Amino acid sequence: MPKVKFKDTGDEVEVKAGTPLKDVARDNGWPIAFGCEDGVCGTCLIEILKGKENLTPREEVEFQTLDMMCMKDQKHRLACQCKVNGDVEIKGM
Repeated sequence: MPKVKFKDTGDEVEVKAGTPLKDVARDNGWPIAFGCEDGVCGTCLIEILKGKENLTPREEVEFQTLDMMCMKDQKHRLACQCKVNGDVEIKGM
């Protein structure tokens, strides 16, 4: 099972492949804010420290939002738009 590590708290949890990252954050009480949950507001911006290849690819809405935030690099994502398919380490913004 994939592991998700949250750098801010040091917590690490195992999740079922395909689990939305927003569910992992909520279920574990991680301090990531969620606004619209549609990839438009940018509230749930996170930094991927390890395992970016283990998250689902960006879709157009997320890409546009990150572009507007000047965060279109490969290390930032919106937690509401990611599903976990392998080990990943994240940090809140």
